[in-house]
Amino acid sequence: MYEAEISRRNPGLFIFLLDQSRSMSHKLSGGERSKAIEATDAINKQIAELINRCTKSEGVRHYFDIGVIGYGFERTGADGLISDGPVPITEMENIIKKMETRKENVDGQEVEFQYPVWFEPVASSDTPMVAALTIAKDWTEKWVQDHQYSYPPVIINISDGESTDGSPVEISKAITSLSTKDGNAMLWNCHLSGSPAKPISFPEDESKLPEDKYASTIFSISSVLPESMLAIAKEEYQDVSNGARAYVFNARLEDLIKLLDIGTRVAYSRVK
Repeated sequence: MYEAEISRRNPGLFIFLLDQSRSMSHKLSGGERSKAIEATDAINKQIAELINRCTKSEGVRHYFDIGVIGYGFERTGADGLISDGPVPITEMENIIKKMETRKENVDGQEVEFQYPVWFEPVASSDTPMVAALTIAKDWTEKWVQDHQYSYPPVIINISDGESTDGSPVEISKAITSLSTKDGNAMLWNCHLSGSPAKPISFPEDESKLPEDKYASTIFSISSVLPESMLAIAKEEYQDVSNGARAYVFNARLEDLIKLLDIGTRVAYSRVK
């Protein structure tokens, strides 16, 4: 399982869920900028990297469909930030809002980079996670019906707070019960907690987490890493064990970036 080749005939699917609640205005642990800015930048850059990986001499190839869902900007629920559903990666360059220049430190030198921006940081209202997961479930359900021979969908949820519209457990089970012939959809969770506890990446046992009801719930709904993804996680984190969940608690910026990279890297390695 999780071995299907990704091609233009059988593309993969990534759905990014982004918490846009008011608490995302707080600074990310160990960082200078808000959780909203860092998380938004990380997803924008990850989409740009996926486009780069799919670009050949004749242009961008349709290896993936991409969906982004934001939740919390309105008290009533969530919405697709890019479209009403996943779009082919070949269309992503047509819906860029703007190009933004950032300076980053590379090997001790300050270098300027340009990044495409598909959506901008927002931090307001509550955390309607169930509404967002429901949209993701609807998108995934429709997609797998037409892509039974594709690599299973990967849904990545980034949040810093407890769901304010009910428990996410049942809707998460509904998502991960959806499947292609190659395996079940995977739900990854990046928890940008405000806890002073140390970050924990890809735990295999709930006992490794601090006493935090929300952490326990999100751990329980996170998929167990398939063998191929487990191997990459072990390369990045020495203490990752068999049975590890696709979950990072109290993530710093580098943990957020690693989670996004691991979640997408294995799928891309299946491109033929």
